[in-house]
Amino acid sequence: MQPPWPGTWRYGLGSTAGWLVFLAAIYAVAYGRQVGWPAPWLVALACVPALSAALQFVVVWRLIARQDEFVRGLFAKRFLAAGAVVIVLATAWSGAELVGAPHLGAWLLYPLLWGMFGVLTPIIRDARP
Repeated sequence: MQPPWPGTWRYGLGSTAGWLVFLAAIYAVAYGRQVGWPAPWLVALACVPALSAALQFVVVWRLIARQDEFVRGLFAKRFLAAGAVVIVLATAWSGAELVGAPHLGAWLLYPLLWGMFGVLTPIIRDARP
């Protein structure tokens, strides 16, 4: 059984806006650093992606808390699997950086986590262990 995601159009719109804020802040910090924006502005902008991620997790937490135990269990299983894959990939990449792979920013972990959740969603179809 593949239940639909419990979100509404408002959830989808809010999530999309959150992602746009996240990406815009990353871009703004990189751009501002290149053109010499004042350090306090850059520090404030650098906090925006973390705030955006925190708000997204709060919204998802509240959304999932209102669901039945099957949907909560399914979400937990998918999210745990996605988190495990991201940690393994990040650990492998950090080892590869030691031998010459290019450095990737830690900010990529957040979109990678949600992307992996999306990839695993059709694969993990039940809440059983």
